[in-house]
Amino acid sequence: MGMEIEGAGINIVSKEDALHQLLSDLLNLMEDLYQSGFDTVHDSTLKALDAMAETTAAYGMAFLSELLVQLADGLKMRRHQIQAQGTQDGLAGIYTRLSQYIELCMDKIELDKGIGYYGCSVE
Repeated sequence: MGMEIEGAGINIVSKEDALHQLLSDLLNLMEDLYQSGFDTVHDSTLKALDAMAETTAAYGMAFLSELLVQLADGLKMRRHQIQAQGTQDGLAGIYTRLSQYIELCMDKIELDKGIGYYGCSVE
């Protein structure tokens, strides 16, 4: 639930909405990576992964940031390989953990919104 301040052009969004947008952007990036494959990653995708790692670190999401750094570093290393690595470098596992973590975060955001809406408290 964003709030627009008239005349000032300032849009204030809730913590949940900001995180949801960040994670949605990350899911779109992951989809781009899935479609291109690990062996033909675009420079723009690698730059976006690096930027997303910095952003998630700034949000205090150290685990997510570290997964993104591991994925980006592994993809950069693949660019310098002569032979295809297949699954030997563990990138598929990192990608899977990243996807699962994002889905869990999205679920948590929805649960937090429900708690806020219904006024329930978890004790």
